[in-house]
Amino acid sequence: MKEKICFDKFGVMIDCSRNAVMNVSAFKKMADILSSLGYNTIRLYTEDTYEVDGEPYFGYLRGRYSKAELQEMDAYAAERGVELIPCIQTLAHLGAIFRYAEYGQIKDIDDILFVGEERTYKLIEHMFFSLSQCFSSRSVHIGMDEAFMLGRGKYLEKNGLEDRALIIKKHLDRVLEIAERYGFKCEIWGDMYMHSAYGGVYEHTKDDAERVAKLVPQNLKLCYWDYYHTEAAHYEECIEKHRRLTKNVSFAGGAWTWTGFCPNNRYSLRITEAAVRACRNKGVGEVYFTMWGDNGGECSPFGVLPTLVAAAEFAKGNFDMQSIREIFREKIGMEYDLFCALEAPDTVYAESAAQPDCDDPSKVMLFTDPFCGIFDARVREGAAPGYYRKTSELLKQGEKNGEWGYLFKSLRALCDVLEVKFDLGVKTRKAYKANDRSALKRLAEADYAELLNRLDIFYDAFEEFWTTEKKPFGFEVQDIRLGGVKQRVAHCKRRLENYLAGKEERIPELEEEILQPLGMSGDGIGYNYYGVLPTANNI
Repeated sequence: MKEKICFDKFGVMIDCSRNAVMNVSAFKKMADILSSLGYNTIRLYTEDTYEVDGEPYFGYLRGRYSKAELQEMDAYAAERGVELIPCIQTLAHLGAIFRYAEYGQIKDIDDILFVGEERTYKLIEHMFFSLSQCFSSRSVHIGMDEAFMLGRGKYLEKNGLEDRALIIKKHLDRVLEIAERYGFKCEIWGDMYMHSAYGGVYEHTKDDAERVAKLVPQNLKLCYWDYYHTEAAHYEECIEKHRRLTKNVSFAGGAWTWTGFCPNNRYSLRITEAAVRACRNKGVGEVYFTMWGDNGGECSPFGVLPTLVAAAEFAKGNFDMQSIREIFREKIGMEYDLFCALEAPDTVYAESAAQPDCDDPSKVMLFTDPFCGIFDARVREGAAPGYYRKTSELLKQGEKNGEWGYLFKSLRALCDVLEVKFDLGVKTRKAYKANDRSALKRLAEADYAELLNRLDIFYDAFEEFWTTEKKPFGFEVQDIRLGGVKQRVAHCKRRLENYLAGKEERIPELEEEILQPLGMSGDGIGYNYYGVLPTANNI
């Protein structure tokens, strides 16, 4: 008889706050799959992307879920034995609302609410009223993470300098009182308390746990989140550190969907196995895996199904990867290793120990400028084209799958773009500095022209992926980004042609020496923030 999942609650968290809100159809598909694997919870991470009564600008034009949609999703999940849990923010990570005058009065600093202001608690009251109408669960995750500048803005001007832990305690008491009136039991991310108690979540430079533990409300669950470590002993140590603050501790791991267009199962599997072993050993009752969508939500949550299938088996005590491969084929309808090829666009330098586990060269080099390539110092000329041709052929096999082919189609088209674009800037600068006009002519007529065609094909495939899984809101950001790439390639092509025709005496950008990207040391190509990839200027 097969062992059951050893955790009372075992689930995932879907990020719907990074310009990419999963549509209801895709949610139902995810719920079906997770239920079949033995998962019994889904957390829906919505910073401002859910309808809140009395707050028309909350999630305005951001694809927020309507109350009717949430009720439909909640009922659908419940029918499959899955508890849908709201995962919101009640302190920080609310920057999207502060562009509106309505919320300017309750901004402390950065993306943090103004603690102690009554309008802050009116908003939170409205949040809970709406949640109570949409979710049958009375568990809620209320965020409270990464508010490192808490009390350093308007709060400081009004109240003077106060201990951050005391400000959080003051705020939490108000939020928990509101939540309790609507019957909710709350969970928060544990990092703010860990910083106060130990100086950090993972690196512990002090021990003030006894004092901080007195500030943690007893009716609050503290979530230990960790997406980075590969040794079970590390997780076990951190679990115990959290338990010194409260016995009510959950764990959140990471199925990596937040470094650009590709999933990262190879790294996710290593950290997940270690984390699950530790949670089993330490008797943690509630475990889930986050699927963040940092900086645009370009990656499909379905892309980490290899990790999610494996995690469920790990939770049952099955750590045999051959067995897990067979279960994956049975449950998902595709060969495990072929599905894992979705991450191949990011492993161009995988044979080198210099490539960190979390690099995202596919995103970096897609947006890197042909003339001002911020990451070009890390590019090995000639290495990428052959790799991406081979990877494109591999992904072509996955396109044949009727259910998952759209994922492979999009990333294959990205490989076709990168085959040309990855080292295009390096080749262009080299030819210009050598005054090799024939090489520049070949690049302009062949590479730049072909790249424009391939960008069109990628755009169409990426749009198909997006509309399959996500609401249309947020795709305007992709239009701006991808449209900018195409326009810039066309501009650089025209500049080269003008230079070759004698219409421009020089190309100043190509005369600059390319330095190490962002002044960082190392050899990897990884940076998941679009705002600095295409230009050294301000966007």
